[in-house]
Amino acid sequence: MNTFTSGREQHALNLRLRDASCFENYFVARNREAVERLQHAVLSLSNAPQAPASWLYLWGEPGTGKTHLLEAACRTAQEQGHAPLYVPLADKADFTTALLEDVEQVPLVCVDDVDAIAGDATWEAALFALYEHLRAHGGMLVLAARISPAAIGIKLADLATRLAAGLVYQLQPLSDAEKIAALRLRAQRRGLEMTEEVANYLLTRFPRDMHSLFALLDKLDTATLAAQRRLTIPFLRGLE
Repeated sequence: MNTFTSGREQHALNLRLRDASCFENYFVARNREAVERLQHAVLSLSNAPQAPASWLYLWGEPGTGKTHLLEAACRTAQEQGHAPLYVPLADKADFTTALLEDVEQVPLVCVDDVDAIAGDATWEAALFALYEHLRAHGGMLVLAARISPAAIGIKLADLATRLAAGLVYQLQPLSDAEKIAALRLRAQRRGLEMTEEVANYLLTRFPRDMHSLFALLDKLDTATLAAQRRLTIPFLRGLE
């Protein structure tokens, strides 16, 4: 796994990205425009180091891949030789607002779970200051939340205005057919053969949200390797 931290050692966190988080294994479905805009922006970081700040806000219900895309953006930036910063605000109890300071040399900051700080004056002020720092130095800020900018409940007026002023995309959940295709894509990238019949069986017999399905896929990958068996319905029944 890769670790992304701020430039100052005292602010460094052990923020690890999941190995599976990359653009190549995100099933875009109806989210193509949002994904392509994010990917293009990250790939353009090296071309315009002092361009005006970019601001992108992704929102959608759990399981739409917000964290996946933010981590994929960080991974892509690192592969280009940059040092991005990923900040999961759902875990804000584990660090302080100091993590958002001194980002002048950070070309990309991805802030996840923005709704976790709505109404928290200290964190709202810190996020607004982060935007101002990045704007002054040509950095890119990508945010993700479950709720749209208009409904998130930010109290700091200047921050609420900034949230609504950038590019905003609502990530659409997958249909059942798209979930099956996404499962098969993830399995294929792991070298695990999964038929449509098997994928449909998983969808009808187990929790249907993508977090649970992908976690199940991890376990099945391990189980098939240990048993030296193919992933079939009889094999699945034997595990139940």
